[in-house]
Amino acid sequence: MKVLIKFLKNIFSRKKEVEDSDIDDNLACAILLVEVSYSDFDIDKLEIESIKNLLEKNFDLSNEKSDWLVDKALNLHKDTNCLRKYIRLINEKYSNDQKKNFITMAWEIARADNTVDKHEEHRIRKLSELLYVDHKDFIKSKISTQ
Repeated sequence: MKVLIKFLKNIFSRKKEVEDSDIDDNLACAILLVEVSYSDFDIDKLEIESIKNLLEKNFDLSNEKSDWLVDKALNLHKDTNCLRKYIRLINEKYSNDQKKNFITMAWEIARADNTVDKHEEHRIRKLSELLYVDHKDFIKSKISTQ
């Protein structure tokens, strides 16, 4: 009986988690861009299209691959309550220039709907701090996307 109860508890308490080994840097980047898009509590279709276009342009991906990547990022983002593993992956794999480019991409996503919400700006600022991007580079990328 104890085995059955333990088995049922195990089944119902399982939460589908993505293993760190299943995440590549493109997916981590896409999830963080979705987070920027969602920080104003509304993911606009223009923002989704901008994410796809930026992924294609910056990572040399096909249209199908970028569609898949954004769909996967949106689904993972719904179930994610902590972005730490994605930020850690970017910190480990990206050079300083790549991180600056990521922050510029984040600003482009925030501007996709022609309005930068204060929550979007805060999220980009926080990401730049967590990615160890200098404040001057944060400001440069903000200005360069206007």
